[in-house]
Amino acid sequence: MTANTLRGTSEIQDCVRSNERVHVVGNGSKSALHPQSGGAALADVSALSGIVEYQPSEYTVTVRAGTPVAEIAAALAEQGQYLPFDPLLPDCATIGGTVASNLSGSRRYRYGGLRDFILGAAVVDGAGRAFRVGGKVVKNSAGFDLSKFLVGSLGQYAIMTELTFKVFPDVPRFRSLSFRYEQLDAALDAIATISGSAYELDALDLLPPPPANKGEQAQGWALMARLGGFAETLPQRAERFVESVKRETATMEVRELDEADELWNPLAGLRGAAVVKVVLSPRQVPALDAAIKRSQRRYGVGGNVAWVATDDLAALERALLDAGLRGLCLLGAVERPIIGAPVERQLSARVKQVLDPQRKLV
Repeated sequence: MTANTLRGTSEIQDCVRSNERVHVVGNGSKSALHPQSGGAALADVSALSGIVEYQPSEYTVTVRAGTPVAEIAAALAEQGQYLPFDPLLPDCATIGGTVASNLSGSRRYRYGGLRDFILGAAVVDGAGRAFRVGGKVVKNSAGFDLSKFLVGSLGQYAIMTELTFKVFPDVPRFRSLSFRYEQLDAALDAIATISGSAYELDALDLLPPPPANKGEQAQGWALMARLGGFAETLPQRAERFVESVKRETATMEVRELDEADELWNPLAGLRGAAVVKVVLSPRQVPALDAAIKRSQRRYGVGGNVAWVATDDLAALERALLDAGLRGLCLLGAVERPIIGAPVERQLSARVKQVLDPQRKLV
């Protein structure tokens, strides 16, 4: 179905009021989130773009929902600031789609995810009503924070038109290191040790062993750690960190990594018919990994997120059901975006009834 390009709040309201079903789209960077059928009108908000207000001294930025993430990142970088939740697909995603899918990257390890940094939003709900939720300042006590409820909502409660975030100063230098562990259990023990240490890491991801050629020895699990700081102090901090990890964990090898653009992109190199995000805890990693070991995967944010590329989505869903987990399909042609264990939706159903009583937004 052809998308309707909408350029303002009033056009979005007209679209919602004049259609029985509406599905909002941005740049289409997450193909699995868009319906393959169903007859819903496609509301394209990618033209609703631009920075509305940016106050570097107040560490807040307000942007239209269709604004490319890359545009926001560039404006913040000019002032030495950044979005600490580390939005994924920065080269093609819009900020509205990032919020709707709750896509934070590896750097969220230090300060938290999207819900920790969204302050407010302007929206159009399923009844065609336009209003604001939350605020534009960091200190805000407005009761139930609906703006945080929009994170991960997949656009099914309201269509976002503007979003306000708090931002942080970025650091000028980074140092990335890889620690090798023979077994997964040893790597997970190292994650627990590092997470409980005094070192504040920028990111901490876990990569499975690459497939070994016949006759070659397996290389073990790679625990990737990233430190950020200033040029004057970062080398000394990194040296102390390495010595601590070597002393406290059973690492087999330590290597310094080049700060390549794709190094901390958890989706880089994942190839499959579908790419899925799974939220879990480190203690759930062994069972899930044993079930999906034929798939390409990466465990981010200290083992709290799995990124999985698979050619057998049905098998992945069975594994998620067995583990009591659910996944969000990001890329690929799928029947539905959420797979795995069902979600308890009592609060969600009540919010949906208030904001979208006719269930127009899908």
